[in-house]
Amino acid sequence: FWLKQVWLKLSSSSKLPWSLSIGMTPHGLLQLPPSLRLRIVACMCGRTRLIGLRGDLPWRLAPDLARFRELIAGGAGLIGRRSFEESLHTHPEGLPCRPLVVLTRQPERLGGATAAAGAVAAASFEEAVARVQDLAPRRAGAAPTPLWVLGGPAVYRAALPLAEALLLTVITDGFDAEAAGAGLPGAEPAYFPEGWERHFAPVPGAEPPLPRWDSASGLTFEFRDFVARP
Repeated sequence: FWLKQVWLKLSSSSKLPWSLSIGMTPHGLLQLPPSLRLRIVACMCGRTRLIGLRGDLPWRLAPDLARFRELIAGGAGLIGRRSFEESLHTHPEGLPCRPLVVLTRQPERLGGATAAAGAVAAASFEEAVARVQDLAPRRAGAAPTPLWVLGGPAVYRAALPLAEALLLTVITDGFDAEAAGAGLPGAEPAYFPEGWERHFAPVPGAEPPLPRWDSASGLTFEFRDFVARP
């Protein structure tokens, strides 16, 4: 599986823009510890970058949900409060990543949901990374732990210049944001950050993504994978 080869190559690289203990680069960016590798996973509408609507996913795309769970299983997770609340509906069995850190300045709004989901809260991106570093299991000689960024828009935006890889599901046909009500009052549309292409390029040597069709949702989509630009 080509993704494993990419991860091995990335894991041996030292050119990530931040490292942690927690440290800062001269440009003010965090530095990850050698034991962590930051990766982003998301599903968006290709025409509009829409990723959320009314506090939920705008669609139900089973192949994307299955891939999402397969990717993040065994790694750590970082997620914003609203995306975490959304995940309680889209993934009622819980997210398969540990530790799972919920980024929020208002942990009291979550009540007992974090504990029930096996999650912990952090008030800042820096604190969240530190919590993962403290809680992630450490084994001598083990590969670095993948830290998956799971949304929403503000968390994605903070992670863009820091992540080594971006794994997108892009919906190319069968979804109309306007017809779904994205422009209506109270729709609360959420979008993947504009300008993300400045930070990522397609995986070198990878085959072009194949269009796929999901009969249950009527959506056409592609799995598109990227690595950080040098």
